[in-house]
Amino acid sequence: MYKYGISYYYMDGSIRKPRSGVDVRLLRPGQSWAEGIKLIEVTGGSGYYEISIESEAGCGYYELWDDLGSPFGQFSGKTCIIGRLDTRGLQNNSINASHIADGSVTSSKIANGALSKTHFAPDILTLSKLEHEIQDQNKGVGDNSQGSPANLSDDKTVIHVLEKEYQELPHIILSNQCDAFLYIIDAVLEGNMVTVTLGISQVYTASEPCYTLIALAK
Repeated sequence: MYKYGISYYYMDGSIRKPRSGVDVRLLRPGQSWAEGIKLIEVTGGSGYYEISIESEAGCGYYELWDDLGSPFGQFSGKTCIIGRLDTRGLQNNSINASHIADGSVTSSKIANGALSKTHFAPDILTLSKLEHEIQDQNKGVGDNSQGSPANLSDDKTVIHVLEKEYQELPHIILSNQCDAFLYIIDAVLEGNMVTVTLGISQVYTASEPCYTLIALAK
């Protein structure tokens, strides 16, 4: 069980006196005054108001409303968190880059399956922000010609050795941009180095290979 309490005072000259008889309520963001949970003045005339939260379901983020400015209640400008923070406490722009950079938000604090693409702004995950590597045909070596780029007439396979080091095999994407059938035969991780082998099948009107390999770190 959790308890939350707050004292109301008013100034009589230089003397602070308790303000009794205030209707004080806790509201979840978006709730109406009628839906608020009412705090009880512990002792008559004390100006101290308290509430008990009996279960975890009642914990989380609340706005504090009272009837000082309106008989229908209005937001006092104060908020509170009782027990564990719930989803209502995560306001817009509340998670900043500094929270991730300084280690406050780590993978161990995010439940499995909790994040999907709906949680990210459309431009937040661009290719430039992902750990990746790009190579084109000029980095590949043909098996027979030993040339870079490979020769579509003489070569049957093309070898690419990625420049970055990897702890596990990255996701490999081949984007073919020529009129020939090129495909990925395999990708092998040896130590921290990755070797990608491309196959050259049917050649149509292309005279030279033209493609892009993208490796996305997992």
